[in-house]
Amino acid sequence: MANAPFTRDEVILALDVLYSAGEDNLSPRSELIAGLSELLNLLPIYPKKKRPDNFRNCVGVSHQIERFKEGYSIERKKWNVGTIFFEVDAEYAGRHNELHSIAQSIRRNLSYFNQFPFGGVLEQDGFPEGALLSHLHRLIELRDGQKISLEERCAVCQLEPEIIYKSCGSLLQNHLMIPPAELDGGKKYSAGQFMTLCPNCHAALHRFRPWLQKENCEELLR
Repeated sequence: MANAPFTRDEVILALDVLYSAGEDNLSPRSELIAGLSELLNLLPIYPKKKRPDNFRNCVGVSHQIERFKEGYSIERKKWNVGTIFFEVDAEYAGRHNELHSIAQSIRRNLSYFNQFPFGGVLEQDGFPEGALLSHLHRLIELRDGQKISLEERCAVCQLEPEIIYKSCGSLLQNHLMIPPAELDGGKKYSAGQFMTLCPNCHAALHRFRPWLQKENCEELLR
């Protein structure tokens, strides 16, 4: 893992520092870069035992941001900057406050990402906020959602699986309606903050943005 590519989560955090820095220096010696380097090393995305000694050090993090800025200014991607920097930047153009809220949610929930093993394929299931908040969202759905009674049908498509698949029992799932940027791993979520979905609608809602609530979830089908 000599050249571990930046993940979406890491890019969100790096761009948030860049957008928030203004005219502040982002050299390897700056406090902002030191803080970002420390934070990236605390994330569980890449296993520690597989990281090189210079993993996300201040020099590497600073250079990645500076190269992105250079490529942006000349409207041409620098060869040694991940395309994902430009993709996320374009995605959140004019929406830096939204990206900042996502970055703050990652920072706020840092201590909760390891409450069950990180690295499953479900964390890559289309969450534009990245694998970490996807991980936490599913953790809460398992932790709190399993204790809440399911309704008889999917809130989006109105499917009643038990009628169609008579010998399979309930296939419905509880979906946490709290947006990823507002998640709090230390909070216990109540029944009113979940809704019942079939597996297909559940997976689709996890990918659909803007984040939908029970009162407008049918927009998923329009």
